[in-house]
Amino acid sequence: MLETLLAAMTFGVTAGLKPGSLGIYVIHQTLRRGYLAGLTASFAPFVSDGPIILLAFTVLQSFRNTPQLLAAISLAGAGYLLWLAWKLYQTDSQNDGNQEPGNFFTAVKINLLNPAPYLFWMTAGGSYLVKGSVETAILFVVCMLGALALSKFALAASIRKLGDRFSEAHYRLLLKLLAVMLAGFALKLLWDAYSLATA
Repeated sequence: MLETLLAAMTFGVTAGLKPGSLGIYVIHQTLRRGYLAGLTASFAPFVSDGPIILLAFTVLQSFRNTPQLLAAISLAGAGYLLWLAWKLYQTDSQNDGNQEPGNFFTAVKINLLNPAPYLFWMTAGGSYLVKGSVETAILFVVCMLGALALSKFALAASIRKLGDRFSEAHYRLLLKLLAVMLAGFALKLLWDAYSLATA
């Protein structure tokens, strides 16, 4: 349970702080329309990720008694986390997307058109969905999406509050730390894949 919570928080904060179109949009809404607009936009993944999570859970649950396939999913998840960790480690700035005006539904659309949620929930996130009970899977989803939303908003609120005093150097350092943590979870998924394949 503790590992599940730690993984959910790590994945959520990483997804929340890594550069991306939704993060830029949340910053845009916070700066132009205020904290409430930014907070509302940051919760878009609770809507956009729902169908993706349900699909991933349904597909992966049907293969729960097939260790070799679950091993392959864990292996793919480890590869995805290592790729994401590498991208985070190389990040130079939080501004890598275009600002798009709009509302909450614009934020949902932005996230639905982003391939990252699909990749995550069908690989690394999916491996946690089928590890334990349904209750554990729900806890993982809620904690992961909650951490994602709140970290996106916290970043946007910090930029608005601090203005020119916001330090990109500290932001890059935080991303590098998260990259190391992701690499650790990738190694854990590699071990899970090995254990399932040799069971």
